[in-house]
Amino acid sequence: MTDVVCVVDAGTTGIRCALVDDQGEVHAQRSHELVIDHPHPGHAEQSLSAMWEVTVRLLRDIQVLAAQAGHRIVALTLATQRASVAGLDKDLRPVTPLVLWMDQRGDSELAAMGRSVDAHTYSRISGMPLSTMPALATLVWLRHHTPQAYADCAYFVGVQEWLLHRLAGGPPQVDRSCASWFGLLDLHAGRWSTDLLDAFDIGEDRLPTLRACTDVAGRLLDEVADATGLPGGLPVHVGGGDQQCSAAGGGGVRAGAATVNLGTSATMVFPAAVGDAPDVAGFVRAAHVVEGHVSVEGTIPACGSVLRWLRALLRYGDADAAYERMSADADAVEPGARGLLFAPTMAGIGTPHWTAANGRMSGLDFAHGPGSLVRAAMEGIALQVRDVLQHLPPTLAGPTLTAIGGGARSAVFCQILADVTGTAVEVPAGDPQAAPLRGAAMSAWVGLDRYDDLAHAAGPLLGAARRHRPDPTTAPVYDALYSRYLDLSSLAAA
Repeated sequence: MTDVVCVVDAGTTGIRCALVDDQGEVHAQRSHELVIDHPHPGHAEQSLSAMWEVTVRLLRDIQVLAAQAGHRIVALTLATQRASVAGLDKDLRPVTPLVLWMDQRGDSELAAMGRSVDAHTYSRISGMPLSTMPALATLVWLRHHTPQAYADCAYFVGVQEWLLHRLAGGPPQVDRSCASWFGLLDLHAGRWSTDLLDAFDIGEDRLPTLRACTDVAGRLLDEVADATGLPGGLPVHVGGGDQQCSAAGGGGVRAGAATVNLGTSATMVFPAAVGDAPDVAGFVRAAHVVEGHVSVEGTIPACGSVLRWLRALLRYGDADAAYERMSADADAVEPGARGLLFAPTMAGIGTPHWTAANGRMSGLDFAHGPGSLVRAAMEGIALQVRDVLQHLPPTLAGPTLTAIGGGARSAVFCQILADVTGTAVEVPAGDPQAAPLRGAAMSAWVGLDRYDDLAHAAGPLLGAARRHRPDPTTAPVYDALYSRYLDLSSLAAA
């Protein structure tokens, strides 16, 4: 009988439940897509109730798989999307939908927010840019545009807090890796910032209680045990933000161990000790799941979402094989995509500029087929990664990037990333999409005293299955393309 932790990975496009042992091996998993609603241009929402229903269904399925395989589930933990926020009433029932991290409605509030606290002071305290990405901008928008709903909210929560409450009961709880994305955390003190709370007139009693990711939030409620078949009283660990868990699951637990998560968005994590993380304009500094460390992050708002859009637009189909065909078609096109440049900034431009934008293409002609479009999209994403690295302090950069997430499955995409950035790219052993599962599970194993800390727990996760070294012959092509990209992205933000 193998002891396993059950991980609920609640991302933006779907939820996964998986069984992970203390070596980081994933023994089984089940997943289900989530619906994203766009009720108005620039708005993006999800239903908390639907999210919970999917979670219960998946937990029931994973419990059956555990029983069939003879695994013993010893704990449950979470890896969740960050910077999304919803309001709950005093009975912890949803008042608002979950407003997602990609939602742009808070953009109209940024100028006024900057008059309450200047951008430099805000970043120094919270580690966040004054942008729509932290949940704070959404809260300010809700107060101004839906004042009655805002007044009815006794608590403001993200996905982690909602699921912990439904699983284990009690008032909302949040770990610091997720709490950072409210944009109201004092990053250095590790507590809610009274200065920011006062500046934006938000009571601390409306925010979740701060916990460590390894802590036990509570015990599985009997009603949830009855609905899922899981053992009643099972310890439910707090867990962490999906990007920090992904970084930990890819071995990004020490300074210099940089990761890039090629998911719905692309997030680059550069771990640093709290005192060694400089405040660099445009970069996010969030609490890491690794105690005493900060996750310095560069964010590209659209990555996998661009490839998924192209998959549908070009009618590649819905199965995983579609992405294999897309990669093969891109590989058949020479570097530079036959002169086609694509700035896939449909969800805005992230680090270090943080501006709203549309996507732009340049050089499109009748000679370009599906492979050119796919390659141009991959190159466009890689050019944004290069732009992030160009603005990164040298003290934070490592000699390699560890690629995780769904995009890392494509050797073609990873080689493009290496060539465009001039940085070696490594892909860890196992499924690169399992990184958040492994990282969250290892935090629970630390909480269960199997390891002293996450740095030790990450030991079994280290090692590369694939290495992609930059091809120097492509450097002139991509140097020229980068210059064109900077011009095109400026137009996209205009």
